[in-house]
Amino acid sequence: MKAWYITLMFLAFTNCSNAQVKTKTEKEMKQEIVKLEELIKQRLQMVKTYPEKPAYYLQINKTGCRLLIRVDDIPIGHHFVKNDGQSMLYPINDILFGSGKHTVSIQVYPCTGEAEITKNASVNIKVVYYKEKLVGMPETLVELDTPEDIGTKKVPVYTDSISFNATLPFDHKRILAEAKDLRKVPDLEKKVLAHYNKVRRMMIDGKYYEYQKMRLSTTWVLTDMNYLGENALRKAYIDSDDLFRFLCEPIDWILLPIENCEMVICGNGKLVYLRRKVELDNVLRANFYDTEEQKKLSPNMRVVSASKFISLYMPQGSDELMELY
Repeated sequence: MKAWYITLMFLAFTNCSNAQVKTKTEKEMKQEIVKLEELIKQRLQMVKTYPEKPAYYLQINKTGCRLLIRVDDIPIGHHFVKNDGQSMLYPINDILFGSGKHTVSIQVYPCTGEAEITKNASVNIKVVYYKEKLVGMPETLVELDTPEDIGTKKVPVYTDSISFNATLPFDHKRILAEAKDLRKVPDLEKKVLAHYNKVRRMMIDGKYYEYQKMRLSTTWVLTDMNYLGENALRKAYIDSDDLFRFLCEPIDWILLPIENCEMVICGNGKLVYLRRKVELDNVLRANFYDTEEQKKLSPNMRVVSASKFISLYMPQGSDELMELY
């Protein structure tokens, strides 16, 4: 999918002073937790309980390269764009939307500073199936390996794909099927930037509850597809979040400006997100220290970072971009 490059620096809200950052009091935190508990109740009322909970995962192993992965043209985030080797069992139920044939596609990039993929690059991906979510022994459905001679191809990007069939108890395919084709939406770039800057402002203001409330109407379906119950939701909602400084006290916290990024339309034209051009990762990024000792050891560079991936769509009957991931 073509990436549309952002040349306009949309910094009207981006250059807001971090001096405005305010740490919540213990009382304010408790009040926010009460409101989040109410959101959890609302979310649980929107989902179904299924007698069987089949679950699909990607077992991802890579080394000597950077890697972007999509399932049905939907990115799974930017977990694998580091130069070092990585291995992860990654859940994909919330990308499948329903039963049928699904396709996993990869884009293999050279490590930072290299122009072409080298012989050291290696990617192995298995589609793993559990009859019941993380219960019993999994079954490997299909497997993808990059070729052993990948370094001889002298290419800046290597692409490949595999397909598999999934059987799921839910069917939410209409969500994207009925969504607007973003390739036909005027001023899309401006709308996307405005949303990202809105979220960025909420992070600076520490509006964690307000952000979760904003997402409820469109992201509840992820709870349904992942079979999440109250305990899992409490962990997801009422847990420390460095990006909003919720239940944590990062030191010298600063949110980086949105710049040097590109807009990517994906999901067969139904989803859009921003990523940094060179690093291929998230544009919403905070840097800070966890301890005063870290600050003493590295006074000129905040050593801890947190970032957030979001992906937007435009539901049927709406002219507003909303978060799906």
